[in-house]
Amino acid sequence: MKTKNLLRKIVLAPMLPALALIVACNIVHDSKKELSYQLPAGRSIYDPPDPMSAGKHGDLIWATEISTDVAGAKAWKILYRSTDIHNVDCPVTGIVVAPTGKAQAEGRPIVSYAHGTTGINRGCAPSMVDNPAKDASFYFFPDSPDRIDAGIPGLTEMIAAGYVVVATDYQGQGVPGFHQYLIGPTAARNTLDAILAVRQLPEAGAGKQAVITGWSQGGQAAVWAGQIAEYLTDSATLVGVVAMAPVNALEQSKIEAQVLASGKTLPPMTTSETLMAQFAMAGTFPELQLSDVLTPLGIDFIKESSKRQSSKQMGQALAYLQGWKGTATRPDPQNHDKWMKRVEEMALGTIPSKVPIAVYQGDDDPTIFPAATEAYVKQAQASGIKITYKHYPGVDHLRVPGASQPDFMRWIADRFSGK
Repeated sequence: MKTKNLLRKIVLAPMLPALALIVACNIVHDSKKELSYQLPAGRSIYDPPDPMSAGKHGDLIWATEISTDVAGAKAWKILYRSTDIHNVDCPVTGIVVAPTGKAQAEGRPIVSYAHGTTGINRGCAPSMVDNPAKDASFYFFPDSPDRIDAGIPGLTEMIAAGYVVVATDYQGQGVPGFHQYLIGPTAARNTLDAILAVRQLPEAGAGKQAVITGWSQGGQAAVWAGQIAEYLTDSATLVGVVAMAPVNALEQSKIEAQVLASGKTLPPMTTSETLMAQFAMAGTFPELQLSDVLTPLGIDFIKESSKRQSSKQMGQALAYLQGWKGTATRPDPQNHDKWMKRVEEMALGTIPSKVPIAVYQGDDDPTIFPAATEAYVKQAQASGIKITYKHYPGVDHLRVPGASQPDFMRWIADRFSGK
């Protein structure tokens, strides 16, 4: 036995320096691998590499740590790779908020949040506000410090529950590019790719199970994400979708037309968001032209305001401008069939959801008509989708995330526990 030990020492002794070097090189290599996503010195997270290096959708490109006031949490801004409805690669920014401390062996459950309408220019990215890693803060609330709706509904409670939260800005917000507002498949891909990206940030401790939550524009993105859940491949598992007051484009447009035909007017926010959607569709699909649906005044307004104003500012500006100079929309829209074909493609429920869905809607919502949401819910129920639906009397568009929070937090916990 002593002879064997002596022989082992004789054989290994000359190799020890080499072995130490190999170990050291491996440590350095791993360290470099872990740090490869760090934002380069002097660069902005909103100034992506051009061109982007080769890679896959969901690849994490850069991350940089930021501060957060959420107790027991740490946060980052991230830049990652995604695709749009035409399968064109695009960089996307967002934020990650994760509990401090060591994650469990299987990793933390992931909540991916899709935000509501903020605008269609780069400066309307929720991650760009002074303190983005916070609970939801809405523009019209008197305590909001921001010019856009920002923050994440239920964030503090999610961190306390041990979830890692990622929130996309969508393509064209934060980074350069044309924001495809209310193009559901694009926003859904951006939201799903955020799940893949956060799994590549070791400090976040993200596991494989994920739930998506979304409000308004993000509610549409969330439902669409459930419809194309296979986009995740095997890298992560989507186990549920929460949609708060989701935009159901087809039914919404029908109700808006009925309101206008009756001689009534739509709220300024609804009108400006319709212009934003038309602007985005004309910029996304070549067979559509703004002149089909907007007057010269409307075209000039949306082209200029979209460069610098948030959606709320646009609504207020449009209401003033139309009172001063006349209507922004054509009384005789053209190319109707091609426009409606694209609107129908964006409707919720055109593809069955692959995962259970929870939908929450305020009954007093002047922006997303409850009847449009209920039309989707009935369609989903008829097609056999596992769907939970709850509506809240007296609750408007801005208050539905807060009103539904106790319900969606229980629903998310059930999904992660396998119920």
